[in-house]
Amino acid sequence: MKIKVFTLFPEMLRPMLSQSILGRAIKNGLLEVELYDIRAYTLDKHRRTDDYPFGGGAGMVMSAQPIVDAIEANTAGFSGRRVYLSPRGRRLDQRIVEELAREDGLVLLCGHYEGVDQRALDAVIDEELSIGDYVLTGGELGALVVIDAVARLVPGVLGSDESPEDESFTTGLLEYPQYTRPAEFRGRAVPEVLLNGNHDHITAWRREQSLRLTLERRPELLETAPLTDADRAMLKRLRRAEALDIPGERLELRLADQFPRQWINAFVPEAGRKAARKQCISGRRHVGFLWQAFTLGLIDGLTGDKAEAAWRAQPPEEALLFLPDEGLLYRVPGALELPGHVVLTDPDMTRTLLRAADGRRFYAAVDLS
Repeated sequence: MKIKVFTLFPEMLRPMLSQSILGRAIKNGLLEVELYDIRAYTLDKHRRTDDYPFGGGAGMVMSAQPIVDAIEANTAGFSGRRVYLSPRGRRLDQRIVEELAREDGLVLLCGHYEGVDQRALDAVIDEELSIGDYVLTGGELGALVVIDAVARLVPGVLGSDESPEDESFTTGLLEYPQYTRPAEFRGRAVPEVLLNGNHDHITAWRREQSLRLTLERRPELLETAPLTDADRAMLKRLRRAEALDIPGERLELRLADQFPRQWINAFVPEAGRKAARKQCISGRRHVGFLWQAFTLGLIDGLTGDKAEAAWRAQPPEEALLFLPDEGLLYRVPGALELPGHVVLTDPDMTRTLLRAADGRRFYAAVDLS
């Protein structure tokens, strides 16, 4: 792609264009960026490129003549889009970046002072573009933003064709957190799911994190993001979690989905597990029916006040809390007391306390002696 930048201060741009990814892309011929000094085209004997605004007002306005002459002298046969970086233009987003990346080339005009004579824009500019709702001293920084964003979509610039397709805004969502070595830094560990080599689990974790961050920080993006039915179901659960005030760490939705089967495998003797899965978590039944493993006689345990007392007599320091109605799993203090429909286990799944939706309580412990 060819990009032509027209500016009063070309030296502001050269350092950025010679470094890192942009520098390599230009050096390797993947990107061509030409800088033109507008001042070189002025006809004013004092080399001025600005003047006072008609009608009065503060500041100066860039003159039409040097801008028009500079662009016309260097765009013969040009077939791309000609853009003026301006706070009153369309606000740049990834969709617009993708539009620009499909052009054969770009002209970027960098304004200064109080703006540019409108006649120059009418003569040689196709559209105005803003990089955000704020005012800068000139358009050079905006031009660099456009160049950098567009360059990343040029094949070969990033080295991996997958890189630009899975980042913030390209998918309509914010990007998931990223980690690299070491696996632990100052007591903070990389999420275990990223270390186990299971790519399905990694994909699910990344999607949940993208949805969670977007819901928390930029919820308006969800109105236009291309969401699947699975995404919408996940968002529904994340919104439930957002509305709850649970004093603990919420675990991945993937782990919450696995919990009912893990619970059955831990507390139901092998002979009864098939029946437990059928009655408690399969078909149209809700996973909240885990307590039926007790009422069907598949688990021997305590009920009622005795069940509650057995758990409270020696609560674990830490517990897993499963909320069947919300499909959410938490790591919480073992002595936590919550009303409603919940399942508690110790982290090793050797003891469990259930409260059914109707208030019935059940307790079981696995004999590991």
